[in-house]
Amino acid sequence: MTILLVPTTDVLLTSRDRETNSPLTEIVGTEEFLGSHVLRIPESPVSGGVKELGSGRDARGKAKQFATVNGRTVVIKESFVYSNKGFRNLNQAQLLTDSLYYHDGLEAQQWLLYYISTPLVGTTEPIKITPAILPQLYAGIKAAPEPHFASASTGSSSAFPGDSPDKKDIKSFNDLLNNFPMIARQLQSGLERIFKVLNLDISKPLPSPHAKSFPAPPRRASIASSHSGGNGSIHSRYSNSHAQQLPSATTRIDDEEDHMRRTLETAVTSAIDLFQLVDKQQLSLLGATTDLTGPLVERLIERYVTEQVHDSVLFPRICNLRKLEDLELESCIHHMINIDIAQVGIEIEGGRAGKHELTDRLSRGVEEFKKLGVAGSPQEMIEILLATQKTITMASKGDIDDKGGAISEKPTSMLTMNADTLVSLLLVVVIRSQVRHLQARLAYMRSFIFIEDVEGGEIGYALSTFEAVLSYLASDSGGLRTASRRNKRLWQATKKGNLSEMRAILEPDQIPSSDSETSPSEDAIYDEEQADQNHANSTSVNGHSQYEHLSEASTEVEDGFDNSNLAHVFPFQASLEKGLPPTRTRLPKRVSMDLRSLSNSSEFSFASRSTTSDSRVSVFVGDTSIEKLCQTEDSAGDSVLMMAVESRQPEALGYLLSLEEYYPPYVVLGDCNAEGTTLLSAAVQLAHTQLVDIMVEYLFQIRDVGQIRKYLSKQDKRGRSMAHYLFNVPDLIGRLGTLVPWRLKDKNGQTPLLALCRSYDHPTYLEMVNAALQVAMDEQGDDDCLHLENHVDAKGNTLLHVVSDPYLALRILQYCDADPNAPNSKLFTPLMVASKFGRFDLIRAMFLDKRVDIYAKEHRGMTAVELAKDDDVRNRIDDMVLVSNPPSPDGRVTAVVRSFFVEDGTIRLIIKSAAR
Repeated sequence: MTILLVPTTDVLLTSRDRETNSPLTEIVGTEEFLGSHVLRIPESPVSGGVKELGSGRDARGKAKQFATVNGRTVVIKESFVYSNKGFRNLNQAQLLTDSLYYHDGLEAQQWLLYYISTPLVGTTEPIKITPAILPQLYAGIKAAPEPHFASASTGSSSAFPGDSPDKKDIKSFNDLLNNFPMIARQLQSGLERIFKVLNLDISKPLPSPHAKSFPAPPRRASIASSHSGGNGSIHSRYSNSHAQQLPSATTRIDDEEDHMRRTLETAVTSAIDLFQLVDKQQLSLLGATTDLTGPLVERLIERYVTEQVHDSVLFPRICNLRKLEDLELESCIHHMINIDIAQVGIEIEGGRAGKHELTDRLSRGVEEFKKLGVAGSPQEMIEILLATQKTITMASKGDIDDKGGAISEKPTSMLTMNADTLVSLLLVVVIRSQVRHLQARLAYMRSFIFIEDVEGGEIGYALSTFEAVLSYLASDSGGLRTASRRNKRLWQATKKGNLSEMRAILEPDQIPSSDSETSPSEDAIYDEEQADQNHANSTSVNGHSQYEHLSEASTEVEDGFDNSNLAHVFPFQASLEKGLPPTRTRLPKRVSMDLRSLSNSSEFSFASRSTTSDSRVSVFVGDTSIEKLCQTEDSAGDSVLMMAVESRQPEALGYLLSLEEYYPPYVVLGDCNAEGTTLLSAAVQLAHTQLVDIMVEYLFQIRDVGQIRKYLSKQDKRGRSMAHYLFNVPDLIGRLGTLVPWRLKDKNGQTPLLALCRSYDHPTYLEMVNAALQVAMDEQGDDDCLHLENHVDAKGNTLLHVVSDPYLALRILQYCDADPNAPNSKLFTPLMVASKFGRFDLIRAMFLDKRVDIYAKEHRGMTAVELAKDDDVRNRIDDMVLVSNPPSPDGRVTAVVRSFFVEDGTIRLIIKSAAR
């Protein structure tokens, strides 16, 4: 069997051979060209065995080698054919289509033709075609820039002025290898060898430089003896006298990171050198069909090499080196999760609206920053960090207008984005995202990117800002932890309705105190402050390491035996206690041991920790004043008042509203959550009558009708006010009356009256909608009937389309300015809607109005009868059509009630008769 590989006519007519500079039309007739494109397929013996069939399936998709008639070989894999042995150049072509060809001779031999995209012989390049345009027009056209990568590799370019070929979008080195299989085939073995050596070198541990100088202590030796050495105590070993310090863990960490960095850099350099050895024709093809340049390809290679060892070896080892720093940082961040954005030094403009806009911006930044936890390379981490900082510094889009159309042009509150503000914003993002291994990720981004400049420019600024945030969190965040703790106490007390705890926090001066007793809140505050102090001591204070803290544990426990009867055993305690003045009752100490490894190698970890008290005393102390505490919000944007409402705590809400010093009317009326829901709207949505009563009574105390109307008209992000949820508390219809904005529409064009009419399963549906119709008519203020054109949603539905009670339909038809035949967006009249859903009582009520057109048609030409839910509804409508006709003198009514087409093209009439 013979197969012919045929280049397309377009390629043969518009291309030439680069080496001989001859058109392909002259070369195509040569023996070399023809023989290199004719394949001989050996005939295999026919066998119907199952084994041969299975082997054929297994070979599908694998590369197969075939010989040409002139002794050369080609490789076919999937839809590509590659030149192999015997060819001077390595070419690749795509198999386009196939066909069968029969010769016109007597012996009709069958030929199988495969059309390929380019010839396999020579080096093909397109012939330059001069565009046929006037010279004066051509002068204004800029030639397409030559790809730098192609010119750097081959010294020539295949791009010509006027050409605009579709460029391949290459985002990663994987995309490059997938789009250029010839390059992938040449790089495969070399890359596998590089990755194997890289994994072995990174996994290889460094020899311990302290193994000989500091032998391991005996297994049962005490902690003090194993770390004190021969000439001093633990305190002297870790004091500010650096001459006596052990080699710190920082030095060892730096050595290991430096080893991994050199190993990775060597692998990246080797991969780049390997890529430069690729066939020049392929590099020229790469430059001609993509926008890649030399530096861009180097960055792709660096990222590709790093990704191969990121999850398996490289990043886990960096995390292990920075484990202690990350544990300390994560502990600090965990204790600051309840911080408010106003407590981190950000000057918020625009009041509560500006704060909500900033909260939304930070929420988008948190979602972006969380991607850092699944990043697969330091380059990707840099991209995520840059995207996060751009997100939190970029103004959010305006709200959608009421019609749901264009974005409103309402100006947003913008922050002056200096370095301090950016640090504060990124601080909140880091705290709320709860991403782990941040210290390891910072070191990863700083030390394991070689081609990109990470010290300057936008990347350097982003890393410096990120480093400043981590440094503050690790060593200077005591004030924020205190503020977060106080916020959490108030929020939990509010959500649980613990009034005594709330009074202890918000009104500490009102709590009676005595010399012998302390309030629970004071004890709680003292315990929390003591916990922070213990946390500080557990790391280092004034040069005392954690070992010293553990060694003093016995002394701290002994302090708890002050009231015991063992004074004869400890006479020095009895003598000291006689001279001490009376003090407040001492709270019991809590002693906790560190669970870190106490092996010999742990001394280097403790030596690397901070040795000054400055690292535990916050320069910026979070604002913990009661005024600021009352205005705090959680990460979801809920204030303390909103927490009381959403937690269904009427007592807590009433107490907070009584604190007029901290919650004046403008604060209460302006309070809303991230969705724009007000306190009254949230209480109505929860259908909590006690919360609703408290808020309504608070509103009536204001006695400013205009301010009350404005508050009741506030809309959330969906455009809904509290009136759109009145079906939860229908008693408010009579209490609020005309103060409710009955004509206010949400983003779907639905008014509160439409929302009530759609509450079909409400137990008091008739009474609720009937009262709302009367109040809505009074709210118009023109002493006229209710205008239904003010209550049409975005789909054209009126009250008659959505109401389900026949009595309400009759009232709307009789006492409202209504068009009973008004169509919606689908050209459905109210009668059609009632017929479609089988509301027969509603259909009968509409038949009583002579204005109703029972023969109106929708956009498909169907009437209300044809749209009926089932035959029962259809027959009842026919009966009503029948009785609507005048009777004959004998009292009998006979009429054609309906006609319809059948499949054979005839028309059938339905005639009914009845006697009155």
